[in-house]
Amino acid sequence: MELFRMYHGTTDVFVMERILPPLESGNLREEWRKKIRDKVFVTPSLLSAEKFARKAAEKYGGSAIIYEVRPHGQVDNINTNEYICDYADIVGVAERYVGKLV
Repeated sequence: MELFRMYHGTTDVFVMERILPPLESGNLREEWRKKIRDKVFVTPSLLSAEKFARKAAEKYGGSAIIYEVRPHGQVDNINTNEYICDYADIVGVAERYVGKLV
């Protein structure tokens, strides 16, 4: 039973049905990140997802996009609006931005 919707912000240059962790996908936006490379970050906050989508679009190009996702595996809260899970299925597009976010 889901208590709230979860989101993942990224860029539309990646065509996918599932959000995979960096160890599987080969994509790691935060090059400084040394830990938790086997997990996917999700958030119940559209504002937080927008921030991460903007950063992904700046690094990889394309337009920022926020997916509504269904997390799989153990879901752990690691920060106020940040959760990690094993992977996440894309349920649908929550928001799409053309060009850069301001």
